Amino acid sequence: MLSRELMGALALAILWGNTLLIVAAALKQLAAVAATRRRLGPPRGDGASLIEARVLGGGGRGGALAGRRIEQVGRAGAGGRALDEIVFADSAHGGEIYGGAVVAGGRMIAVAPAVESEVWVSRDEVRAASACPSEARFDEAYKHARKPRGFSRTVEARICAGAPVWLLGAVEGGAGGAGGVDRMRPTLVSSMDPRAFCRGKLALLSLGVAGILGALVGCTALALSRPRFGPASTAGAALCLAFFLLVQPLGAALRDAARPPSAAPARGRWVRKRAVSASRATASG
Repeated sequence: MLSRELMGALALAILWGNTLLIVAAALKQLAAVAATRRRLGPPRGDGASLIEARVLGGGGRGGALAGRRIEQVGRAGAGGRALDEIVFADSAHGGEIYGGAVVAGGRMIAVAPAVESEVWVSRDEVRAASACPSEARFDEAYKHARKPRGFSRTVEARICAGAPVWLLGAVEGGAGGAGGVDRMRPTLVSSMDPRAFCRGKLALLSLGVAGILGALVGCTALALSRPRFGPASTAGAALCLAFFLLVQPLGAALRDAARPPSAAPARGRWVRKRAVSASRATASG
């Protein structure tokens, strides 16, 4: 049989290997966010730069300039004795620029449409777009959610007329353009300042990586304290086990929180009271 020392060393090796894989994934994501932040910086050689504007109107529904779409499947949840519940899972993400016009610095800019594009909207906007519109809609959806195939829907969070918007791309035309209107074919359209978003996610990932590594080193040091398998060392081993169980979901939560808004999970659920007389459909993200 393996000695206690060898078994402990093997357990620590597994803990370190698993944790370092999670840290490596977080560092890769941090590098991706940093690359996006650099892309939003000063104008590049192709003239692309980030501009802040206001939407005048667009070719999408409700005069939307752009929208983010999330394909979802909802299935009946456990709910409880007094609740009916539909739990949604994402199946696909996409963004589209419908085309339209914005105004920036007193100049009108015509925005070209793009069927597939990077569209950023906030979590609150996605949550509002995915809310249950009525009790009748809940009733219809719940019938399908109880079936094996579930209830399929498309959530669309749109950037509409009057909203602030940030666009990344090269502005063309100028005063010499037709009617004095500039033109732009953006590669990114966002309803929030993408630079502030990237700064926040860089800080989150940095703190997350530092916290995970610090906890790993602390638990390991306590587990290896002398005397071996004494009270302090045993407490350290228990902390290592707890850390092992927690670090995987922590890493997954960190990954989801730092994803770009164009790929952030939406999920969500619809819940209502089961009693018909008091039922009222609500939604929460």
